[in-house]
Amino acid sequence: MAKHCMIDLETLSTAPNALVLTLGAVHFDPEANEIGEEFYIRLNVEDQSALGRDIDPNTIDWWAKQDQAAQDEAFSDEDRVPLKDAIDQFHKFTKGCSAFWSHGSTFDLIILNDIYSQLNKTVPWNYWQMRDTRTIFDIGLSPNMNKEGLHNALEDAMRQAKGVQHIYAQLRKAGIGK
Repeated sequence: MAKHCMIDLETLSTAPNALVLTLGAVHFDPEANEIGEEFYIRLNVEDQSALGRDIDPNTIDWWAKQDQAAQDEAFSDEDRVPLKDAIDQFHKFTKGCSAFWSHGSTFDLIILNDIYSQLNKTVPWNYWQMRDTRTIFDIGLSPNMNKEGLHNALEDAMRQAKGVQHIYAQLRKAGIGK
């Protein structure tokens, strides 16, 4: 069984040095039909502000237009974890993963890469292990993803992992791939 990791962030900017509100991730096998272990954490905002992580007014405006439940979850002060501790916990969660997915090649993994760099830590992936859901979702097959719970990092990670699994299943059914 392959152990892949789907990652999703909720942030206050779209820049590589964005301040991260929440980080969600799941283990999954793209060839299977189930989601494995889950990871969800709220990151301390003050730690990141002290490091100069970016807050963009346009992103704040975008958040103001999102579902109230998504706003409440992302902006809650409850259980915020210091940045270094959050990254250490996430790093342990990724142990043994052979591929790292995100929804877009220039967002979640790039932002995490910047955080790791700022903390003088090594990311848990190599460049050849990075995967992008937008590319696979754009090949003309439906990922068949529900739209509930949008902008909750853990729910987005689960939804995207299931979308990858659905595409892989369609490709196998068509005789394409492994």
